[in-house]
Amino acid sequence: MLRVGLTLAALLIPLQIFVGDLHGLNTLEHQPQKVAAMEGVWETQRGAPLLLFAIPDQASRSNLAAIGIPKLASFILKHDVDAEIRGLNDFPGARPPVAMVFWSFRVMVGVGMLMLAVSWVSLWLAWRRRWQPERLPRLLLWVLAGMTFSGWVATVAGWYVTEIGRQPFVVFGLVRTADVASTVPAPMIALTLALYVTVYLALLVAYVAVLKYMAEKPEDVIQADALERAQGRAAEALVEGGRS
Repeated sequence: MLRVGLTLAALLIPLQIFVGDLHGLNTLEHQPQKVAAMEGVWETQRGAPLLLFAIPDQASRSNLAAIGIPKLASFILKHDVDAEIRGLNDFPGARPPVAMVFWSFRVMVGVGMLMLAVSWVSLWLAWRRRWQPERLPRLLLWVLAGMTFSGWVATVAGWYVTEIGRQPFVVFGLVRTADVASTVPAPMIALTLALYVTVYLALLVAYVAVLKYMAEKPEDVIQADALERAQGRAAEALVEGGRS
């Protein structure tokens, strides 16, 4: 199971990064202000830097404490280090909440890069140790356990980028969110949200509990699986015997 999981992760995560790059190019064409928020670009510029850290300030329309790599954003977005990237100030009245989009994007990308690094390192170490989990470093096993929810974190962060980044529009460039705001009372919306959160928290707790049980008592899981298979074979034999 570990071998299959690590191999699939090591192969599919780079593919996901490639598809993400294609999606980014499409977003740049059709929703340039979303990309500007993702990259923290306020003024239209050539050779835009890739910001590793910044505190976007919506009030002053600038970044505080920015740390970036020169021209890398232009290269990533347009595959040209001197390409022009339109800034947020080119879209008055049509800018999304910048800080949330900016940081959600970095969480998504950062977790994705971490998943890639962990999968490659783990695959190499597992191969060196002949795919025997008990021979892997204990620290690596803890890291793999900690990465259980990494895909979920990256997905939710990407969802924030998508949904918050298209604001203030519901249908981009055509229908604004304010035009279709619900007339349902706020307490009813809060109740619905609370019910959704409760259900998903219950599912999350159940999922973690099952994983914990399987990890702590693998013999019981194996025996239950073997018993289930034996019962299935017995049932098939009875059916075949009845037909004959």
